[in-house]
Order: sequence, then C-alpha cells, then structure tokens
Amino acid sequence: VIIKMLNSCIKEPHSYLAVFVMQQDGRARLDFMQNMEHKFIELLSCEFVASSEEVVRQQITFRYNSTKSRLALMQTRLQDINALVKVKNPSLLLQLQKTMPRVHAKR
Repeated sequence: VIIKMLNSCIKEPHSYLAVFVMQQDGRARLDFMQNMEHKFIELLSCEFVASSEEVVRQQITFRYNSTKSRLALMQTRLQDINALVKVKNPSLLLQLQKTMPRVHAKR
C-alpha cells in the first residue's frame, strides 16, 4: 500500500501529496493526502520513531555483509560460467573478455 501511494505521488503530483514531518525528539510522521479539487483527503498516516545508533549500526552491518556475500556468490557464478564457456567455446570467451570492460581489478 505504501509503495502504491509513493508511486501515485510521483506519477500524479497534482493529485497526490506526501508530507514527512520530523520532530526534535526523534519522532516523525508521514501523511499521504489526495487533492480533491476543493479539499484534501488524508489517505494514510504513518508514525515513526528514531532508532538508536546501535540498531542503525547493526542494520548497516547486516546489509553490508549481505551485499558482500551476494557479490561473492555472483563472482563465483561468473567464474563458473567463464570456465564452462572456456571449455565449450574458447574463442567466444576471448571475444567476451575483450568487449567487456573491467569494472575493478581483483584484490
């Protein structure tokens, strides 16, 4: 529902509005409103509370480690595919390696 409302605000900014208000004490509120010619209708209101620095640090660490492990899996998968292509069609692998730019050097 929230994603649908955010997309409505992006696609139809003249009809839908999102207002995010933050307080000094760490609380916040996100209101979704619809402009109905002569009045605004509040569609949804979400309350937020700021997380502690420790919780934020844990979330960042978790997401970083998840992304890092996903990258390692994709690199392993790419190496496996390269090895298979090298066995089946070495000239194709050479062409692919010439045309594909190196994103970063191996560490």
